Amino acid sequence: MNRLCVMKFGGTCLASVEDRKISLSHCVEQLIKHDKLIVVVSAMGRKGDPYSTDTLLEMVSSPSKQEKACLMATGEIISATVLADMLRSEGVSAKSITGWNAGIRTNKENCNSNLESIDKRVLQTALEEHDCIIVAGFQGRGSNGEVSTLGRGGSDITAIALAAALDADEVLLYKKIDSVFTADPDKVPGVISVERISSEDLSQLAWQGAEVVHPRASEIAGKAGVKIDILSHSTGERVTEIEPFVIRSGKYITGVASGPDVTQYRIRKNDETTLHGFYSKVFGLVAAASVSMDMFSVFSSIAMFTVPLEESETVSEVLSGNMIEFETVSPCSKVSIVGAGMHGIKGVMARFSSALDQADIDMLQTVDSHATISALVLLDQRDCALRALHREFLEE
Repeated sequence: MNRLCVMKFGGTCLASVEDRKISLSHCVEQLIKHDKLIVVVSAMGRKGDPYSTDTLLEMVSSPSKQEKACLMATGEIISATVLADMLRSEGVSAKSITGWNAGIRTNKENCNSNLESIDKRVLQTALEEHDCIIVAGFQGRGSNGEVSTLGRGGSDITAIALAAALDADEVLLYKKIDSVFTADPDKVPGVISVERISSEDLSQLAWQGAEVVHPRASEIAGKAGVKIDILSHSTGERVTEIEPFVIRSGKYITGVASGPDVTQYRIRKNDETTLHGFYSKVFGLVAAASVSMDMFSVFSSIAMFTVPLEESETVSEVLSGNMIEFETVSPCSKVSIVGAGMHGIKGVMARFSSALDQADIDMLQTVDSHATISALVLLDQRDCALRALHREFLEE
């Protein structure tokens, strides 16, 4: 029998009474195989359901960041309390606990905070007294002593970080999916089920827009050597194994993905400052407006970058107000191929470019890393681009 299992249930796995009963049965089943359980839970359901995070946020108009974090954290606390009560009704020694009382420490940001440390002594003591500890995911205590939240999908971070800190034998993520696919099946026909994937590839897919496991959770798993299984909530069967190492197989591309809608900015140096001084000023202005930038490309006096579509008006006002010349292309989307196995393989960029060219799609900009190649395309060409790349790299 294994010592400790960490389980995680997403919001849709707890949305209804029937969903919660299924989650309960999975917990009871795993207690037969393990001495102890830590179960991390998200808020119940999705937008429109009574206790989901989005529904809670609709109850207020202009909360402070501290109030917003506290409000969002209540959804997970409700889930933890309800599931712990259900387990006790089945004779299981169970206790619910908030993220901050579980020893999860973050930076001082109230919302979208970064995990900094875990005091594992709290949960170690709790596990000596109980067989099952239900932890409210997505939350912790900031360095300022206030409640903090880890951002959308943060319960994945909670589960993997606790598993790494406590050296768990097994990590099980229950989701309402039949498979992890090589692309979004709503955008790309002919997608392929992925039975095994490395934490690095999964992280890269998530950063590029795929919504399976939070990318920071995948990064923690890779660094800590944590192996994860994604299970079907309805059947309990394994959907995908997430390995902490790069998987070498016949295909060096794992999947294709697209990010959120964005606007591309093209700026031109138009003053007497040095190039590095000019770009330092421009990028500093955008950062000061609390806007995240992506796809940086600098060519002497011209630079390009993207920002989320909803932030375009803010960025345009900032640049115009500082007499900076710019042009925009919008709406756009970044399409990417992902695979750590492509590192060192010749001709990948040539195939990438050719696939888009044959589909009559213009690449407005490109960026790459050791595990990704991405192109910016017009939004109305996004799905066609994804299909072309999927055919080129993943279909027989």
